[in-house]
Amino acid sequence: MTYFFFCGTIFALEASKDWLSRVGTRGVRAILLTASFAAGYEFTWNMFAWFTTWLRNGGSLDLTANTFHSHIFLPVNFNFATKISFLVFALCLYCWYFLQSLHKKDVQP
Repeated sequence: MTYFFFCGTIFALEASKDWLSRVGTRGVRAILLTASFAAGYEFTWNMFAWFTTWLRNGGSLDLTANTFHSHIFLPVNFNFATKISFLVFALCLYCWYFLQSLHKKDVQP
């Protein structure tokens, strides 16, 4: 599912390339870089928490659950949380790169 979502975003960006090249994207690129930093931090934190919990409890790495929080709305499975964080991180970086390359094409003669 993660791959389909990533590929769908790529296809949507490529389909709207002409429209995006006419629109100013400077603010969007700044927001995308900020979001990619936050998602990258979350991904790194999830990886450290995932492996720390696995080293403490043992067992299957894919079935390791986060049982150390009191919030019922947080994802319990580290596998799910890490995939979502990485997807947001990768999408933000790709979208920023895509918009940056469109901007460079417009600036160069």
